[in-house]
Amino acid sequence: MKTIHLSLLFSMFLSIPSMLPGQVQTIEAKLGPQLEPLKMPWKNCISVGRANNLLRADILEHLARVQKEIGFRYCRFHAIFDDEMQVVVRKPDNTIEYQWDEVDKVYDALLKLGLRPFVELNPMPAALASGTQTMFFYKMNVTPPKSYEEWGNLVEAFTKHIIQRYGQEEVRQWYFEVWNEPNLSGFWSGTKEEYWQLYKASAEAVKRVDPKLRVGGPATSKASWVAEFIEYCDQNKVPLDFVSTHLYPQDEQVVYPDRVGSPHKLGEFFGDTVRQTRATVLKSKRPDLEIHWTEWNSLSAKNAKAVAWTSNDNVDNLFAASFIVRNCIELDKEADTMAYWVASDVFDEGGMMHSPFSGSYGMLTIHGIPKASYNAFALLNKMKGDVIHTQSSSPFALGRGICITRELDTYHVIAWNQNFVEEPTQSDWLGQVKMPVSNDQPRLAVSATIAVGAGSPWETWQVMGSPLNLSPMQLNLLMAHSKPNHEMSHLKPVGGSISYDFLLRPGEVKYWEISVSSKTGSSKVSSKEDLEKWDKAMSGKSKK
Repeated sequence: MKTIHLSLLFSMFLSIPSMLPGQVQTIEAKLGPQLEPLKMPWKNCISVGRANNLLRADILEHLARVQKEIGFRYCRFHAIFDDEMQVVVRKPDNTIEYQWDEVDKVYDALLKLGLRPFVELNPMPAALASGTQTMFFYKMNVTPPKSYEEWGNLVEAFTKHIIQRYGQEEVRQWYFEVWNEPNLSGFWSGTKEEYWQLYKASAEAVKRVDPKLRVGGPATSKASWVAEFIEYCDQNKVPLDFVSTHLYPQDEQVVYPDRVGSPHKLGEFFGDTVRQTRATVLKSKRPDLEIHWTEWNSLSAKNAKAVAWTSNDNVDNLFAASFIVRNCIELDKEADTMAYWVASDVFDEGGMMHSPFSGSYGMLTIHGIPKASYNAFALLNKMKGDVIHTQSSSPFALGRGICITRELDTYHVIAWNQNFVEEPTQSDWLGQVKMPVSNDQPRLAVSATIAVGAGSPWETWQVMGSPLNLSPMQLNLLMAHSKPNHEMSHLKPVGGSISYDFLLRPGEVKYWEISVSSKTGSSKVSSKEDLEKWDKAMSGKSKK
């Protein structure tokens, strides 16, 4: 019988070798004019697959955990008008009736969790549809309406209802996004011009109810149509309050198969596209528009053949952590929203998944096991205070970076060493961080590292043999390996600064908090004499 000791298997990822001076990259924090706090657009919105999923207890439990441990402001999802939501009924006399009870359950549940809806107006109810083309396991209709007037009436009635239920001031804080990825034939069977017509009917319907409500689009994939959509709305006086679009790193393999002809350096497609889209908006006739990336995650592919949308290990494994942290820090000022797709593997676009890890998009598995992606956001959430300028002894290698913030006397530091699925050539990163301090008090550094088998449990599951049905003990093991590796060390100031050495292997993320060590803890107010007296009294012989 062969026994595999996981602690030994993963120990090489958690040990730090002695560092040779020539190998170490030194990063110094420079106090002076401090920058603003991180904007954290990723906190603005989290996603769920579709409205009907929010009628399930398990996904609400997952969202409750996400809200407690991380905290988002909005939640976006598909299919509020799906036929399973039973919103539109066409009667025998051809009149239309609207039913809102399922919609109310969804929005009530979200608001109870402290999440406002980022409303996605779709799909087409069968009673209004011009065709029968559908998408996904749950068969949402993706055809244009038979009558744009009827569609507009639905949107107007829906908007009136939610204002009546939740109040005008509340709903004015929501967003209304028209459709989902109409540039893809799978999501919209109509033409671009028909989408313009759908958007116009939708935006005008929302604004008829309340001109102060916020509506936008085009909700395209790959940042498509943004410039021409703004131009269309401007020329035709169509209401537009924000731009929304989507992006995934493997989109590069779709647009430039095998990266042939790609103008982007390795690992730069995602960031370049986000920055270029912001530049497009700023150059348009509406530079004031908010920019909302309403879908993104770590879906990546090593080549064009490996592109996969329904099962992709790079949303489950360690790669996700460094990809998320790098882009959330580097693109912090480039958008108003970066809505990660999605919170939970309770997600049924291809039918409900049953495997503990299925290459599905969630940050939490169906069992509620946190993935590397979840831990990345949890650590990003700790980056409080103002951003501090840094100076490095050498240029950062591609995919590596560090961010330091200061909150009163506490430093928060996060560092990443992104690996690349196209060319996995990244090496270990040996570094030292130096931070100025105002006195000689010792500091306590507490760190958390996301690594294989420590904050990234997918690799543990692979070593286990990828079991489909987990026993309670197997689940406990994966839960244990879903926690980042925590360590502490005491730092003594030398020459007015403290320093911290670190090692990051490819894909790893490290966060540490450095604060002034408090004095030794003690019991509250009782004197030593009183404590001795009470000890003696409690040690006496029992009465006869």
